[in-house]
Amino acid sequence: MSILEDIVKNKQKELDGLPTLLTSEVSKSSVSFTDAITRARVGIIAEIKKKSPSAGDLACDQDLVAKAKGYELAGADAISVVTDQKYFGGSLELFIDIRNATSLPMLMKDFIIHPYQVMQAEKARADALLIIAALHKYFHPDLLSTLQKSSIIPVMEVATIEELSLPFVQQADVIGVNARDLNTFKVDIHRACSLMHKISKEKTVIAFSGINDRSDVEQYQSAGAQAVLVGESLMKSKNIKVTINSLRNNIS
Repeated sequence: MSILEDIVKNKQKELDGLPTLLTSEVSKSSVSFTDAITRARVGIIAEIKKKSPSAGDLACDQDLVAKAKGYELAGADAISVVTDQKYFGGSLELFIDIRNATSLPMLMKDFIIHPYQVMQAEKARADALLIIAALHKYFHPDLLSTLQKSSIIPVMEVATIEELSLPFVQQADVIGVNARDLNTFKVDIHRACSLMHKISKEKTVIAFSGINDRSDVEQYQSAGAQAVLVGESLMKSKNIKVTINSLRNNIS
């Protein structure tokens, strides 16, 4: 069984209980997620991720709400929070705590397969929600219709031409291309860039994974990405502002 299959199996178990919906009293950002990540030369989506199967512990006892505030002060355009608990150490509570602390648009990242998760994201005031195309065979029949009726912007994640060709992906306005193979967790930027070249120029394209320095950003931008999502390098950064500036500067 692959890592992704393990994660989905666990997610299905979590959803069997369908816990009570959390509520948040704060509003969403006043700027739309898509506008925020496309107004700069390259949009920076700064991610809060406690741990991952590939990198291990990333939080290292950091105050993650303070970290998210630091992202905003350093000039990030949006914040992503990974809410999966077992494999990534996140939670809806963490998302809401950060939502309360920042005015930036926020992307919720999880392994979404059920309409209930969309309702959770909306209650938590997510501006955007990651939908992983590779999970489409696990989707509840009402997932996509529930998402369409919500106020949330779906970010459709793809890693292969087959996923990019799926009708619900083709209908999306925002597509994230992941350089990481979710079955092996190996990163291949060249494969991701090749896939980006096949996406319509009318779409907003976000690059996921493998972003460590300016050359990675330039590579993705040349392939058509308007924004990059940066997780591990920012979680490990001792100087967030310097790291974000280095990712942005001198991009041709």
